[in-house]
Amino acid sequence: MKHLRLLAFFFAAVFSILAGAILQAWAEGADLKVEVSGLRNYKGQVVLWLWAVAEQARFPDPSKVQHRDEGANDLPCNFPQMAICRRIVSSLQDLTVSYTFKSVPPGDYAVFVFHDENNNKLLDTGMFKRPLEAIGYSQLLPDEVKPLANKVTFQQAHFTLSGPQTITIGLRYPPRL
Repeated sequence: MKHLRLLAFFFAAVFSILAGAILQAWAEGADLKVEVSGLRNYKGQVVLWLWAVAEQARFPDPSKVQHRDEGANDLPCNFPQMAICRRIVSSLQDLTVSYTFKSVPPGDYAVFVFHDENNNKLLDTGMFKRPLEAIGYSQLLPDEVKPLANKVTFQQAHFTLSGPQTITIGLRYPPRL
């Protein structure tokens, strides 16, 4: 009987330690890997915007964005400070690129991506603010992104992050005129 109590205590202690470690890791956030496919060339860079606030239903306001470029020492996005986090992948060595947002708190997010072919870190637009560069959104297939139509809303592109996750975003280039 004493051995059973000791064994039960041991398993309870191990379970508590593991549960604490899992909760601690969860409190720090989960990694979100974004894979971007459909690049048509190696020019420029890929700009990724991760945003967490439904009020940012349209393309994020650049004044409310955390600007950080790809690098080994990237700090995690600080969503309590800024609702939108931008990352740039400038080393295009393949027509598919990926970036991992580290320690993202659980919640609802949307990702917007564009291929900045001229390296100006801006989504170039033409008449009626229509994009001149390839764009893509989380939760939407490239055929669902209409470069000449209205912008995609947060509700259309949002997903729930509840643990480590990988999403794939296909780019859609505007028609050449």
